[in-house]
Amino acid sequence: MTIQDVNEIVRSQVADKASATNDHRISLGQALVPPQRISVFIQFVKDGIVREQKEEVWLVGQENSGDGYKIVMRDDGMQFGLVSNSAPGSRHPTLCGWYGSLVSTFLAM
Repeated sequence: MTIQDVNEIVRSQVADKASATNDHRISLGQALVPPQRISVFIQFVKDGIVREQKEEVWLVGQENSGDGYKIVMRDDGMQFGLVSNSAPGSRHPTLCGWYGSLVSTFLAM
């Protein structure tokens, strides 16, 4: 997937909703950033042990502050999720969850 592909998916998901605001009082249009590849950790429990898996995703949005939530997209373009820097000692943002569409992910921020 290329940056142009990601931009096209984001544009189609935003459509006429760029002025929608979330509980953090920012608009979807304000939250969007130029797409870039980042690494995130996905935490899961297997056999009673918390494990981490690193995944490469597309960063497509974030809150105003560098420590706020970030909106990411999977390579399939079908899932958007939120990540945060809240995991102590983590070198990469940690996935909070996959929310489906860009707009539903933004509103969950």
